[in-house]
Amino acid sequence: MKGTAGDLLREARESKNISVTQAANETNITGRHLRALEENNFGMFPGETYAVGFLRKYSDYLGLDSSRVIQLYKGSLLVEKEPPIAELTRPTITRGDHFRKLALPAILVLLVLGLVLTIYNSFFSGSTDETDSPDAKNYSYNEILKKSDRVPDVETDNIHFRSGYTTAIVTRDKGVNFSIENSEIYLVLKELNYMVADRGKSTATFEYYPGKKLIRISEGDNIQISEANQPRAFYLKMAGATPNNAKIIIALSNEVMEPTEDNPEGQAPVEDESRVTNPSNFIIVMNAEFTSNNFVEFYVDGKPRKKGELPAGSILRYEANESIQMKIGDAGGVKLTINNETFTLGKKGQTINKIVRKVKDPIEQTRYKIILKDL
Repeated sequence: MKGTAGDLLREARESKNISVTQAANETNITGRHLRALEENNFGMFPGETYAVGFLRKYSDYLGLDSSRVIQLYKGSLLVEKEPPIAELTRPTITRGDHFRKLALPAILVLLVLGLVLTIYNSFFSGSTDETDSPDAKNYSYNEILKKSDRVPDVETDNIHFRSGYTTAIVTRDKGVNFSIENSEIYLVLKELNYMVADRGKSTATFEYYPGKKLIRISEGDNIQISEANQPRAFYLKMAGATPNNAKIIIALSNEVMEPTEDNPEGQAPVEDESRVTNPSNFIIVMNAEFTSNNFVEFYVDGKPRKKGELPAGSILRYEANESIQMKIGDAGGVKLTINNETFTLGKKGQTINKIVRKVKDPIEQTRYKIILKDL
């Protein structure tokens, strides 16, 4: 054994002939997070409390001594430093200093342990309470677990509306996500029954989030989707299919979905992506490309947009009239461009909480510029 926490977990799993997929299903922890534990990639978790909690849960599942695994994890975080000269030359502690030097730190340690136990119990006592408040400061434990009814545990591509509609090619067991008036919606292709043209229509079953509701649709159908958790209805049309992919059209109005002789699929003409408008005609345009698995939370003009885990390769694009607030678990794992200017958010593994604002130029009051600052 190599001696790290991840090595112990991986070797224990392999010795029992358990696959990552099987372990994910039986522990109810996503496969990405299990691999992160085995690879000692603790930067995927938003804090030490999360890492320790999942190490304990995974260790118990594999029959390991969880205390030993957590000890190895914490040992890997320690950085050895040479003692400074002041420490080497400091006078010996007198008896009168014992209480100040020993008793007080011991009391502080007990208080910290009590706080940690309280936090641990709040996460692992079986409670499933979650908060949807935009002011929430921490990620919920259940957001990392599988089978969430708000965000799917599969790869999704972010798509944008153009002139009130958008098209997408969705692969089986993958999905797309899009925003309607700052409400994030996901469609995951769960089942696809492909039929050649002379044998009938292809059919598909999509999983709709939030809510994890099943939507069944046939090729050529145009259905309206209206849910209480979305600000307005939208229309979904299945325009075509292959054995593993479905072509869909999503529109905010039924007008762009009606087919004509010149436009048999009912698509609107392709135009430049529509933008938000404001009196000054100045908007904040942000593009974020994620090079590592990451935990994020975004607010656009004060309204929640994206919250949860993003896999490496994900791209987010937002436009705002006034501000974009971002919380990112791994600042070094994102390439950020704002109004065509590249920004460095932080180092690998660093958690940041920043806001982009538009402000009037102090020299030319008729012009605006953007600023990026910590919160």
